[in-house]
Amino acid sequence: MSLSKRDSPFANSGMVVTVEPQDTEPFQKEHGVLAGIAFQKSLETAAKEAGGGGQTAPAQRLTDFMKARESADLPDTSYHPGLNPARIDELLPEWMVRRMHKGLEIFGKRMHGYITSDANMVGFETRTSSPVRIPRDPETLQHPEIKGLYPCGEGAGFAGGIVSAALDGIRCAEASATIPAG
Repeated sequence: MSLSKRDSPFANSGMVVTVEPQDTEPFQKEHGVLAGIAFQKSLETAAKEAGGGGQTAPAQRLTDFMKARESADLPDTSYHPGLNPARIDELLPEWMVRRMHKGLEIFGKRMHGYITSDANMVGFETRTSSPVRIPRDPETLQHPEIKGLYPCGEGAGFAGGIVSAALDGIRCAEASATIPAG
């Protein structure tokens, strides 16, 4: 938690889980290219309901998340609207929980004390990058139907942050420079 004096008793962090286009298949029939947005909405709706309907967030002790069990109570938090005990491990899809467990196990091995009953898993943020991917040819990096259009970066669904967006932009710029004028 980054208050100006850096003296908060809380340390806030996040964990990012990759969501591939195939992960949104249950939403693709009804929502097509907007399946990622429908998937996000389903997670956000589940979190809001599990939190109690307002801004109160669903939460689970980290150790309870890892053992797939309900938290009887929750440690203090810096999240002012408050927490409602909920099974985060049941709100998220199984494949996502599995990926998170794997990452958390790695963190726990590398950082002694990381996995503790004093840590809360609080809700989830569903927007780290675009939920929509504009199609592009993997060789030319151009849109398959619109020549000269190079979808790139976060907005096109090919990056998830400043550095990866910049690198993708460089790749697209280099690809566009190799196309003969005309």
